Amino acid sequence: MANVNFDAWEKLFAVLDIDTSKDRHIVTAAQIKEITGREPRLMAKMDSSGDVPPVMKRYGYFLLPVSRSAYTIVRGNGFHDLEVGGGGVKEFVSQIKFNLATNGRNTSEMQYLDYCSNAGLIEEVVGRGKLYPMIRGREGSGVYSFRVNHNEIEVKNAQIEVDLGLEGRDSIVLLEAKSKMPEDFIIRQLYYPYKKFSSGFADKLIVPTFFTYDKAGHVYNFWKYQFDDPSDYNSIRLLGSDSYRIREENTVEIDDIADDSFTIGTQKKLIPQANDLDKVLRLIYLVSEGVTNAADVAASFGFAPRQSSYYREAAEALGFVSFNGREYALTDAGKLLVSLDTEKRNIFFAKAINEFALFKECMNVLRAKGSLGGRDIETIIARSSNLSGSTIPRRARSIESWLRWVSLKTGTFRFEGGQYVL
Repeated sequence: MANVNFDAWEKLFAVLDIDTSKDRHIVTAAQIKEITGREPRLMAKMDSSGDVPPVMKRYGYFLLPVSRSAYTIVRGNGFHDLEVGGGGVKEFVSQIKFNLATNGRNTSEMQYLDYCSNAGLIEEVVGRGKLYPMIRGREGSGVYSFRVNHNEIEVKNAQIEVDLGLEGRDSIVLLEAKSKMPEDFIIRQLYYPYKKFSSGFADKLIVPTFFTYDKAGHVYNFWKYQFDDPSDYNSIRLLGSDSYRIREENTVEIDDIADDSFTIGTQKKLIPQANDLDKVLRLIYLVSEGVTNAADVAASFGFAPRQSSYYREAAEALGFVSFNGREYALTDAGKLLVSLDTEKRNIFFAKAINEFALFKECMNVLRAKGSLGGRDIETIIARSSNLSGSTIPRRARSIESWLRWVSLKTGTFRFEGGQYVL
């Protein structure tokens, strides 16, 4: 495949009569397709210096996209040699307290990246507090300009791709992931997303990070970079590199959640109508970060006022947030929650969920029988509340969504064969 592309680039240089005395040239996707008969996207894929065709190497060129339909052939150094780590391999204890059955099902870099993110390792590496996955996949670059070897390059809505982007209180971490260790990588894969997000989110520190996974050694490798001059493509500089192995400790039992001695308030009677507990947690963290106005919280989620009230009511009923009709504030329990690491936070949050009478009864049945199905949940609701008719299955769906959250985040039980089992 590579040789076919190399030959096609030789042909393209010849047909276009590229003047190699000049530092840069524009070539369009249409020209590539017409002259070579090959897919422009595949012809332009040069992730490492080994992918650069000989005709470009002879004259010191490499390729950069400048729009969705054009590229620049520019003279300069387009690649960065990956630094050799010398700090050894550290051990990190996963914050996931159960075995993820789907982990290891394939060898894609996305799976390794997701696993170390869920385990809490990226937060450990970056060291800037809680991070939330918010960015992934392809999008437009926006419009910006920069220099390569004194050549001014202007980019207008070229396609960029971020393997994983995470946002914290004061930072955005942008990761480029590879499943194998390359000798070098094209700077563009970090630089283009860096340019887009540094201009669009000037109040956040942008942390471009390169990631690889060593399957043989089960090692997760990270290189954190910065660009000393945001307008200079080649100003990339290593901030630090780290290598880790992840160790799992599966220690959470159902009795750790169904703790009758735990209380952060009076026992609650009904399950609120917020089915997405991750959004409830996000609301609590927003309040901890100073977003206390109800309208601002709703805007942060893109919610309608009624939908926003469901999550506020849930956070309030759980005992983590108070609301005076105008502004939110963290309770003492809420302040404690946001101070905990991921594992302890999830257990603490699950214990608060278990204070709801209907949820507690479901957990009691699960402990006693070893299983809990949808019909069991509806029976518990009918027996233990004044609800009736179509309200019962609606409330059962809410309880099931909370059970799913506890199952996934703590691993104390699992969903199998249409029911929850120990």
